[in-house]
Amino acid sequence: MMNNMTKYQHLRTLDTSVSGRLLYLILMDITDTNGAVIIPQRRISDATGLSKGTVSRNLRRLRDEGYISVVPQYHSDGGRAANKYVIK
Repeated sequence: MMNNMTKYQHLRTLDTSVSGRLLYLILMDITDTNGAVIIPQRRISDATGLSKGTVSRNLRRLRDEGYISVVPQYHSDGGRAANKYVIK
């Protein structure tokens, strides 16, 4: 587990927007010991004040740049559930 200063220094290396860095930091703070968390994008949006579109766009960029993995989750009836985000 990174200490706070190491986390902040790591953020500087991310080639993404300020919003992307904020989302990455939030994910780092709420992941389990395996670096994963299942959370709805709407919950992230509500907590940060960022629009759902901004959250979605920046999570996609973090995924595309290889900073996180996004693992779709499904309910037992086959319906979509909140994604699992895994910090790399």
